Amino acid sequence: MSWNTCLFCYAQERGGTFFGLQQETNFGLQQEPYEGSLLLEDPKGQILISTKVTYSGRYGTNRDISVAVRAALERPYTLRVKKQSALQEGVNTVLDGLDLGARILGKKTDLSPDYGAPELADDRGIKTNEPEFTRWVLQSRELRELLEAQPDFWVQVSPVGPEERIHLVEAQVSMEQEVSMRDEVFGLFEEMDQEARRKEYEDCGFPRQLDALVELARAARDAVTAWPMPMRTP
Repeated sequence: MSWNTCLFCYAQERGGTFFGLQQETNFGLQQEPYEGSLLLEDPKGQILISTKVTYSGRYGTNRDISVAVRAALERPYTLRVKKQSALQEGVNTVLDGLDLGARILGKKTDLSPDYGAPELADDRGIKTNEPEFTRWVLQSRELRELLEAQPDFWVQVSPVGPEERIHLVEAQVSMEQEVSMRDEVFGLFEEMDQEARRKEYEDCGFPRQLDALVELARAARDAVTAWPMPMRTP
């Protein structure tokens, strides 16, 4: 089953407006498949489900699944909470050692801040332009629990433009990382009848995983809008 077929089935169950073709047609041409998107209605604002290309080259194309919502904040704010690479884990181990040594000597450092959520900081990279506000954001129990339950999911918040108050809040996962979202699920299979396609869709875990990604995007939006941003000191 293709991404489009899975998303089409998901739209039939969850509603929303599907933009795409249930069955991709390229008229025999060699080209990248057309990937659809889904716009869900939500009381706090529309939710966009789509894919984005993260790499394209001679060895293939990598894509992430993205669930995006919008949020209005007092000023531009950035946040990224993502599983660390092996290199970053090594760097953080060194920084943690330096922090420990400084504490033994009675000195305070901020080399490896945990932003009040050490369980996330231990195995994820947290990057932000407003550490004090991020401490409040990461106090959201729902956000932390969703991230802990889905270690391959990540979130990021960015303004849509310079000096903008409107922000894009995204929950993402790599198609290559998530077990139920690998090529064997989204790669084009031989044609199936409607009943076989529905069974394949239900068995692959797609709706459960996409539901979790949607919930993470909502939780991240709620977390960044739960508190007013602290005033900046001149």
